[in-house]
Amino acid sequence: MTRRRIIASLALIAIIALVAYQLLHSDRPPFPTAIIKEWIGGEDPSATWYHKKKLRSLRGVALVAHGLNQKPEKMGSIISILNQEGIDVLNLSLRGHGGNYASQGVLDQDEQRLASFRKVTYELWSAEVYRAYRQVRQTGEQKKVPLFFIGYSLGGLLGCDLLVSHPDVSFDRMVLFAPALNVTSKSIFLKALAPFPDLVIDSLSPKNYRSNNGTPMAAYQALFNAIDHFEKHLQARLNVPTVLFIDEQDESISYERLQEMIDSHKLDQWIIQRVQKDADIDRGITHHLIIDEESTGRRMWGLMQDRIRKHLKIP
Repeated sequence: MTRRRIIASLALIAIIALVAYQLLHSDRPPFPTAIIKEWIGGEDPSATWYHKKKLRSLRGVALVAHGLNQKPEKMGSIISILNQEGIDVLNLSLRGHGGNYASQGVLDQDEQRLASFRKVTYELWSAEVYRAYRQVRQTGEQKKVPLFFIGYSLGGLLGCDLLVSHPDVSFDRMVLFAPALNVTSKSIFLKALAPFPDLVIDSLSPKNYRSNNGTPMAAYQALFNAIDHFEKHLQARLNVPTVLFIDEQDESISYERLQEMIDSHKLDQWIIQRVQKDADIDRGITHHLIIDEESTGRRMWGLMQDRIRKHLKIP
């Protein structure tokens, strides 16, 4: 047996032991077997590092997580702000997005990605977020710098769920963009389509933001399961300094229910920052999409950038 195979075998044994420990000692979602196999002996397709500008000292590390059926690279405007100010970023690509999909030689890349998107689960995505967090935490501990979480929509939900589900997870500060901690009544009707996991629903987002042409019901079911899990485990650990950006006219997330959650659970370190898009924004862009200048307008995005810098205590 070669040295490489010995190392891979030992790594696999260690991960299996960790899974067994989790199953015996907590109610946290276990790592799916499929993703464990893909982590051994290959490049990780689920996360990419973007490093700070060379002339800046390292002032923190951040985990960035995108929204449902969104291109991970569309978090680039946010990542650029962080990199410019001395923060290293690990940009997460959830299964079914970007380059994170199972290879199937008979299909082209778009078909392969969509095929993987049809098979996603809450447990799979949760495992990917947790693994990415461990990478970021290791860097933060080595460099002795703060650890931040930045999430949009589905990504915001999975980050918050991770925080309340895993006692070993902590963030110094969070920035959330329309986090999917609930869904509006208009979105609930999708639950009636749960028996049809392969059904693909056309996306409301502009095509240049989409990772796939549409979103399969399996992905929506994973989203709903994540919300259910988050609500069952919601606790005081969520009360870390957080700025939450949201448009009150958001089509997918209820502003009122977010405010109720903050009040009822005494999240006194959370601040809601309302987003009012510039008047010249393309009407084809939803109120839910608020992650860059194109989706909010130059004036609003400038205000959001300033708020992000202030919140993360970047002069």
